Formats: sequence, C-alpha cells, structure tokens
Amino acid sequence: STGLADTALVVLKQLQPCFNLDHTDYNHLIRGLCNEGKFSLAFTVLDDMLDRSLAPCLDVSVLLIPQLCKAHRYDKAIALKDIILKEQPSFSHAADCALICGFCNMGSTGKADTLFRDMLSKGLTPDDELCNIIIQGHCHVNDLRKVGELLGFAIRKDWELSLTSYKNLVRLVCRKGRVQFALSLKNLMLAQCPLDGLIIYNILMFYLLKDGNSLDVNKILTEMEEKKVVLDEVGHNFLVYGFLQCRDLSSSLHYLTTMISKGLKPSNRSLRKVISKLCDAGNLKKALKLSQEMRLRGWMHDSSIQTSIVESLLLCGNIQGAETFLDRMGEESLTPDDINYDYLIKCFCQHGRLNKAVHLMNTMLKKHNIPVSTSYDFIIHGFCAQNKLDIALNFYSEMLSWNLKPRIDTVEMLLHRFCQDGKTELAEQFLVDMSHGGETPTRKMYCTVIKSYHMKKNLRKASELLQAMQENGYQPDFETHWSLISNLNSAKAKDTDNASKGFLSRLLFKSGFLQKK
Repeated sequence: STGLADTALVVLKQLQPCFNLDHTDYNHLIRGLCNEGKFSLAFTVLDDMLDRSLAPCLDVSVLLIPQLCKAHRYDKAIALKDIILKEQPSFSHAADCALICGFCNMGSTGKADTLFRDMLSKGLTPDDELCNIIIQGHCHVNDLRKVGELLGFAIRKDWELSLTSYKNLVRLVCRKGRVQFALSLKNLMLAQCPLDGLIIYNILMFYLLKDGNSLDVNKILTEMEEKKVVLDEVGHNFLVYGFLQCRDLSSSLHYLTTMISKGLKPSNRSLRKVISKLCDAGNLKKALKLSQEMRLRGWMHDSSIQTSIVESLLLCGNIQGAETFLDRMGEESLTPDDINYDYLIKCFCQHGRLNKAVHLMNTMLKKHNIPVSTSYDFIIHGFCAQNKLDIALNFYSEMLSWNLKPRIDTVEMLLHRFCQDGKTELAEQFLVDMSHGGETPTRKMYCTVIKSYHMKKNLRKASELLQAMQENGYQPDFETHWSLISNLNSAKAKDTDNASKGFLSRLLFKSGFLQKK
C-alpha cells in the first residue's frame, strides 16, 4: 500500500519456504505491483499463484487481463476470464470488458469485435464504457468504416461518448479530411455534454489546425463568440501553436497578445515558437516588444527565446544590443536554471567578444549546467588568437576537469602557441600526455614541436621526436629531414663523431634510405 510491492516480494522470497502466501497475500502483492506498473513481476506472482491452484480475485483479474494481452499472453488472459466465469459468473461482463480492452489496446480489433458480437448474441447489453473502448480501439487502427458503424450503433442505443472517444474520433476524421464529420461529432457531443462545451471546441480546433484547416477554425471561433463560449488558457495556446503550424504568424501573434492582455500566461512553447518565428521572419522589433511584455510580468526567457533574439541582434550587427539584452536577463533574474548558452558562446567568440562568452559560460556553471566541449574549444581558440596563452591553458585545464575532450585543432593551436612563445618543452609534454592517455598525436603536432626544437638548435630532442613520429606511422616531409641532416656539422661540435654518425644512420634508416645488411 506504500508503493513498495517489489520490496515486499523480495522479503517474502527470503522467508520462503517457512512462510507460504495465502490467497489474500497473493492478491495484495499483485495489486500492489500492478499499481506500480511492474507488470512483469505481477505476471510471475500470478504464475506462482495459479500453480498453487489459487485464483485471483475479480479486481486483480480485471487489472491483469489487459496487461496480459499487451504482453501477448492471450492464453493466460483468457484463462483468467474463464476462472471468473466459473467462480463468479455474475461478473462475466467485467471479464469480457477487460478482455476487449486488452485486445483493443493491442490493435487486435478483430478479436475484440468477435467477443463483442458474442456478448450481443447472448443477450448481454454492453454499457457506455465498453462501447467507448471498442470505438477507441478502431480509432487507433484508423478503421474509419468500422468506427462509423460503431458510432451509428452507439447513437441508436443512446450511449454517451466519452471525451476520450471524441478526441480519438476527431483526430481520425480530421486526418482523413472528413471535416464535416468532425463538425457533426462536435454537435453530437455538445448535445450530450453541454457542460463540456469549451473542452469539445478546444479538441476540435486543435486537430483542425494540426491538419491545416485554419478557415474552419475561424468559423468555429465565430460560432463560439455567438454562443458566448469564452476561450480559456488551453484554447488560446492551441490557437497560437496551431496557426503557426498553418504558417499564419499574424493570427498566432494576435491570439498570443490577446491572451496576455486578458491576464492569461501563454505556455513556454507558445512564447518560444512565436518569438522564434518572428526572428526568422525578420520581425525583430515585434520579438523585442513581446520580450518587453514578458519582462514586465517577470516571465522567464528560456534558452530558445534568448538565443533567437540575441542571434537576430548579432546578425543585424547590433553586438552591443545583444550584450545589453543578456545583461538585462541576468539583472532581472529572468534566466531559468536549465539555461543553455552553448550556441551563443560560439557566436560571441566568432565576433571577438570573449569576455561576454566567458560570462555566459560562468552563468551556465553557476546554475550547474556544464557547457559542451565545443564551447571550451571556441574560447580557447579565441584567447590563443589574442596571444593570451595562460588564460587559454586555464580553460583547457578546466575542460579536462569536466572530462570533456578537446578537438584536435584545439590541441594543435595550443602546441603552435607554446612553440611560438618558446615553450617547446611544454608542447612536448602535451604530446607525451596524449600518448600516455592512449591517444596518438597528429602529424601536424609532431612537426610543429620538431621544427620548434630545430629552431632552438636542440637536435637531440628533434631527433627523438622524429623517431617517435615515425614509430606512430608518420613520415616527416623532406624539408624537415634535410634541415636536421644539414645541421649535423654544427651538432658535431657538441657531440662525438660516433654519436653523430649514429644519429645520421638512424635517421636515414628510419626514412628508408639505408637497408640493413
């Protein structure tokens, strides 16, 4: 009863064989597992129960039968139905309903129809619930002809359609282009459930707009106005998003602003989609005006909204305006906890605004959102381009601390800058660290460091790296070869003749110029 049925099952297994479950215990256990959605465990317990010749009670059987059908264990589902008919024949209707529900949920509408006809042939009178189950089943398999037959049967029997059935029916007929059918269903439902009029209209407008029937929706809105049916928050959001699907941005914006003027708050999706479409259409002024309305009400600007507006400002060349907008978001606490600035970090790096890019990254980190590796890549490249190697290296270290893998060109850029600044040993250490980490440095990385050592007249280090480079399957270019060889005479002044010869022989042999005898 406290939602720990699987724990109870573990405890009971540990107590066996000293403790045996009785009929009541099994029912409690299965009921709990079903309520928690752990049907696989419930089936295991059911099998054990049936092996002991114990039958589940009615409510447990009704819970299990549809799920057994869903798991394609039809034989077991029918066995439970037979048990109910044998032990509690007065509840045969409940068993049939459960089985029909199971068949319909799995799309086996043929089996459901057969069982339904059997009920009718036995003189049993199906109720509204069963009728709705079958109608929904045929809607799910898109069988409009059968749906029409069942709907006619339901109307003749004066059965009441549920809102769920109505929703499924409207979805199907709108998809099939049967708009007049959908309007007739609306009239039927309004006659049956006048108190649910607003919900009925909302469902109809949603599916009409989804299939692009904006003209029919405008007629329905006129009808609602005549009948004094007032749109609620749900209906407004349906219209905002639906007209966008019909590529009618003007109508979408109209209902969004109308909604706000009535004191209703649009959904985040509505705000996000409208602002995005306004920016895409070049209506930045309207997007900023809508943002201003949101700010006045203290509404959050999610990642998509901020990105759409800032990107549009940047494309217009208004970099200062973009920065001011983001500053205002922070100052007025309009940035949600799940904010993502990865795309904008890239944009500001490309515009040379590294300080703003770093600020956005820090904002994400303060809200416990880790930027993606490419955000760090762009920032590192930016600081390298500004010859701020120490800052770039700090971001590189931070990146590694988050277990983010830098791009190859990022590491190549760092190595190039190290060598330019005379820090060739640090560049070499990068190569060593990569190798120890199971990564193979690129040919460009090796060549960069080798040339740097060559420029520093450190031929010993250059030759060692050249050998490591060749061991990794790379062949240095002719210029690198010749530069090292041509400097051997100067190297002789520092090294012994044997050492020099060993170096030259090794170099030529690795390059394929000498062959072993």
